[in-house]
Amino acid sequence: MTMDELDHAILEVLQTDARLPNRAIASKVGSSEPTVRRRIERLVEDGLIKIVAVASPYALGYQVVAIIGMQIDRAYQRQIEQALCNLPNVHFVGLTLGSYDVVLEAWLRSTDELLDLLADHIAPLPGVQRVEPWQVLKLSKYNYDWGNQPSITNSHH
Repeated sequence: MTMDELDHAILEVLQTDARLPNRAIASKVGSSEPTVRRRIERLVEDGLIKIVAVASPYALGYQVVAIIGMQIDRAYQRQIEQALCNLPNVHFVGLTLGSYDVVLEAWLRSTDELLDLLADHIAPLPGVQRVEPWQVLKLSKYNYDWGNQPSITNSHH
């Protein structure tokens, strides 16, 4: 599951406009429509890319965007990771190095929902040692144009 130069070129075009027809993408990357179609299908099937619409959480009615740093007992890492991934309001979970072992992003309708998330869903998890939430006051930049490094979903690394 690796990406070559053509895959990267296709990805760049998709990140600009994922609704372009394959024929237009092929023209931009110097390839044929059938090749581009097969490449996109393979990238999606292999889980290397996911084609989605990205909306601001505020536009969707969420009033609170929270970034939460967690220190955990690594012996419980898999349990905590799975529990956090299963929470519907949590949109990003990353295992990290540094001051925090886990960082997550949650979208919530109110500060009461944030308190419930912290008290009812995160604090009771076995192995959670410290939780530090930050509330985002303004999204100054919010996009998923990450060049040649697409978001990998459902990765078990």
